[in-house]
Amino acid sequence: MLFKIAKNWVILNRIHVSVRPNIWKLTGCNIGKNVSIGYDVYYDVTNASYITIEEGAWITSRCLILCHQRDLSNYYEGSDINKMDYIKRPVLIKKGAHIGMGSIIMPGVIIGEGAIIGAGSIVTKDIPAWTIAIGSPARVVKVIREKVT
Repeated sequence: MLFKIAKNWVILNRIHVSVRPNIWKLTGCNIGKNVSIGYDVYYDVTNASYITIEEGAWITSRCLILCHQRDLSNYYEGSDINKMDYIKRPVLIKKGAHIGMGSIIMPGVIIGEGAIIGAGSIVTKDIPAWTIAIGSPARVVKVIREKVT
């Protein structure tokens, strides 16, 4: 039942952003405190246990988090793509990270603490802590410096 609800975003969009993480937890995601999830965010519900989102992270609207992809290592001309197995890999979004609107997070990615992913980015590789990454594929464009007091 929860999988059906999780896939029916018309229902979830009416639920406050601070309540959505609790629903994700019920489907198997590992989610820390004070996580916010925007509208129309899709995630790999059948592989939810592969997703960890740490404290204070913000997943903005229309993002997609994937934990599986086709294994194309044995895909050759004439092969049936539908018969290829899946590779499942975890996704970790660390404390205080911010995922910009419409971004796609691919399987096996770690987004570092305090990192910011620009809107519409496709994250295919790990993003270091305290950086800003943008683009398709996402690449680091800025390192966030420590505040000097």
